[in-house]
Amino acid sequence: MTATTTAERPQQRPSVYSVRQELPHGRPYDLYYAEKVPLFQVFERAAMAWDNRARSGMLRNLARSIGIGKPMQAAECGIFRGHSLVACLRIARDLGIPVNFIGLDSFAGLPSLVEEDLKVAPENALYRKKVLFDDTSLEAVNELVTSAGFADQAKLVRGFFVDTLPTLSENRYDFVNIDCDLYAPHIECLEYFYPKMNPGGIVFFDDYHSHDFPMAKSAIDKFLEDKPETLLHLRFGPEGTNHTKCYFEKL
Repeated sequence: MTATTTAERPQQRPSVYSVRQELPHGRPYDLYYAEKVPLFQVFERAAMAWDNRARSGMLRNLARSIGIGKPMQAAECGIFRGHSLVACLRIARDLGIPVNFIGLDSFAGLPSLVEEDLKVAPENALYRKKVLFDDTSLEAVNELVTSAGFADQAKLVRGFFVDTLPTLSENRYDFVNIDCDLYAPHIECLEYFYPKMNPGGIVFFDDYHSHDFPMAKSAIDKFLEDKPETLLHLRFGPEGTNHTKCYFEKL
């Protein structure tokens, strides 16, 4: 990665800990926060990679074909209450990197389980009996995004991915966070975004190592079994039910 001098930057690069006030936790080393650190670090990596590509003279002639020249294009699939979305927008702002973020969520909880979910879901999993993550709303997340000053940089899309992904405008993407727990939504998101990733763009997975949602690993492994990319794994904090995350960079 090409080094960039501070003179070229409108602001100094922030520590990942500068985003902590956007999250519902007490101190930076709380377990909830430790689980989120890989996302912030990987998003910062994707943002810096976008910046280097945008600045590279070698790629200027390719700008039209691979989307450089536009703001960084990012998406989060499964935004729940919007805290991680706002935190990533804050990182981009502090880095001085323009970004357009799409936030997708049903705002009505998880979809119905499919056969692949039922095969591997823990017998005592609460989501076998009730809908989870429905304690949010488009209006509440929109208010959070707006109050943080990012109304013009974030587009929120309500509905299940199978219905909403085909309605999105055609774009090339530099970063996608897939945090959708179940098997079918992972496949739907990967089938949509994988061919639309710019070379060097990053797809991040929240649930690959989750003990509660083992179907995420099943879906990701299935999709990537014939792809050239390699998953990279990051853990922050002590070993826990979902403290290790992973991502790949599009070749």
